[in-house]
Amino acid sequence: MNHKSELPEGFKTPLEMFYQWEKIKPNTTWLSQYEDGQWREYSWKQAGEMARKIASGLQARGLNPDDKIGLYAENSARWFITDLAIMMAGLVSVPIYTSMPEDKIRYIVDHSEMAFLFVGDNCALSLEQIKAAFGNNIEVCGLGCNNNDWSQLLNSTSKAFGNPLRDWNDLWTISYTSGTTGQPKGVMHSFSTMPSSVMETAKLTRTSEKTRFFSYLPLAHMAERSAIELHSFYCGGMVGFNRNKDSFIEDLILIRPTIFFAVPRIWANLKAGIVAKLGEATWQRCTSDKIFGAETGKQVLASMGLDAVEIALTGSAPIPRADIEAWRCLSMPLCEGFGQTESMSGTFNRVDNYKVGSIGLPITPSAEVSISEQGELLLRSAGNMLGYYRDEEKTRETIIDGWIHTGDKARIDEDGFVFITGRIKDIFKTAKGKYVAPTPIENNFAHFSGIEQCCLVGSGLAQTVMLVVITGWENNDDELKQKLAHHLQQTNKQLEAHERISHVIICLEPWTIENELLTHTLKILRDDVEKFYLATIEKAITNPLETVIWET
Repeated sequence: MNHKSELPEGFKTPLEMFYQWEKIKPNTTWLSQYEDGQWREYSWKQAGEMARKIASGLQARGLNPDDKIGLYAENSARWFITDLAIMMAGLVSVPIYTSMPEDKIRYIVDHSEMAFLFVGDNCALSLEQIKAAFGNNIEVCGLGCNNNDWSQLLNSTSKAFGNPLRDWNDLWTISYTSGTTGQPKGVMHSFSTMPSSVMETAKLTRTSEKTRFFSYLPLAHMAERSAIELHSFYCGGMVGFNRNKDSFIEDLILIRPTIFFAVPRIWANLKAGIVAKLGEATWQRCTSDKIFGAETGKQVLASMGLDAVEIALTGSAPIPRADIEAWRCLSMPLCEGFGQTESMSGTFNRVDNYKVGSIGLPITPSAEVSISEQGELLLRSAGNMLGYYRDEEKTRETIIDGWIHTGDKARIDEDGFVFITGRIKDIFKTAKGKYVAPTPIENNFAHFSGIEQCCLVGSGLAQTVMLVVITGWENNDDELKQKLAHHLQQTNKQLEAHERISHVIICLEPWTIENELLTHTLKILRDDVEKFYLATIEKAITNPLETVIWET
């Protein structure tokens, strides 16, 4: 079923890479973590010693090879060390988003046949709640600094532990998707699938032992786990952890990452902060005057701790072309790429070889991309997943002749750059019987300054309606309505008749994980957004003269 692409020359597993750095530079800092009121640094040697003790402690608990171990915890040095221990002990890691509610956690615990669960300090459910909900069926261990569980496990055995290796084909992890439709799917990766993708990416980005990473996006998200955790294994770089949202900029300034990964929502928030500080006029000058933009960018990026960034990454969701162009005007080398939990051997724009609006070129010659007869983007490489855990039917639907069917519609231009044109499942039919692909329209509409989020809806409607979240304006601002109305007119001139937007609705609150309008990976839940604003949409379309309205 699964096409066997060749692994990169000289491929080593994450464990082999860890042992290499531990031997070469044992006393060099690998992880930097704020603990007990101060920053603590873990060298490769210290992390290795701790991981071996945790691995020995897990084995002493009677766990069997390939037992599933849950990681329901915030990003931390302990997360990395515990994950390393799980590898050493012959077990399988199952990360869980810290924002997941009990019912989703229960599904993952049951479906993965989990035997042991680590729990952090700052999750939607506390350690006590998790123990009450699951403690009768599986062993639960606190991973955070606010309890002694992890320390007790660390010191529970003095058994000698060497440098165990895992076979390339061993199951490394089951990474559950965020569940945009139905229950999460358990994506299986071996010690050679996802790791081989990261090894190739590390070569492409030219990261090295001097690289500094900044970890803050959920490690349950394969993008963060591959771009930061695994990446550090393959280049030997240092990882610093963000304490919390309030200390984000402060921590960036302290760590000064040389590679920085953020999803479009984060880039939009950072841009909004810059615009608020500089003013709209100065921001616009930065984007139109390259010399002024570069000079201003030096100061702006330094004030945010981003002045040392050699390569910046964005992915996981569409980003407006205007945002990429604006960041590049500030001398931030922002590169958009594409990958999925199922395969990170996707595409990537290079710092010096890119096309704004595209998701780039294949990561390496061994990573193949193709477009099906239906216009769907297909991926094939050694980095493709093994399949979905306990779901052979879905696996057969997704992997055909070795090709991952991504669910994204795309095109490839004459230079080999790939452009996403929408999600196959996002396409909807209006009351006129015409199909609309919302993503390209949203990306174009998002050029309007201040738009943080936008979502085009229109299933069963006579015309489409654009829902937007905007920052930097007061509620019910007439000037904003006038400018948006003009932007609407200009946008509609570029659309076919059945695609044209009848109304723009300005939403009062951002769409978040907490209000259940974003997934745990910050993707918009399109159907839920449409249902949430249905009453406002129905009211808006009864008044054809007022095309821009505020949510009521």
